[in-house]
Amino acid sequence: MKTAADEQLDRLDAKLEVWKREIPSLDVATEAIVQRIQTLARYFDRSMDETLAEFGMDRRAYALIGDLRYLGAPYRMSPGQLGESMHLSSGAMTARLDRLEEAGLIRRLPDPNDRRGTLIEPTDAGHAAWERCTGAQAQREALIASALSNDEKEILHGLLRRLMRAFPPEYASMKKHHPDQED
Repeated sequence: MKTAADEQLDRLDAKLEVWKREIPSLDVATEAIVQRIQTLARYFDRSMDETLAEFGMDRRAYALIGDLRYLGAPYRMSPGQLGESMHLSSGAMTARLDRLEEAGLIRRLPDPNDRRGTLIEPTDAGHAAWERCTGAQAQREALIASALSNDEKEILHGLLRRLMRAFPPEYASMKKHHPDQED
């Protein structure tokens, strides 16, 4: 059931009215969707930045430990594989690993299958920091998403999935255009 608050217009609605007048050929509904998704992405990024700052982490550390956690136990990967998965040059990867090792969040281990190789794994402190950040951010996001019913969440999820699939497949594998990607 929609409430009066759901029907309130906001600043974007006002801008869309101007765009409709100024650019008659503009598909206002599509523009509204794109603008709202981009705005929400900025809001979620800000929320994540606040969570990371609260726990003394940055996006680079969080992303790297997240990539290792995604693998499952024992959470180890070579620096080259990590660099490839994070779209970083070997120099940028080395610099990032040096910082995280100095901070006590990761450690380098000899690769038992390659005597010249190294494996990277999170330390106990790295696991704990990542888990604290992930838990806190999940709570923030759940609070935000509580504006929707469970049915609305499922519907929105399905619609967003359909929009994502409308992009060419190569978009999913392209290097991310995000400031976290460079050191």
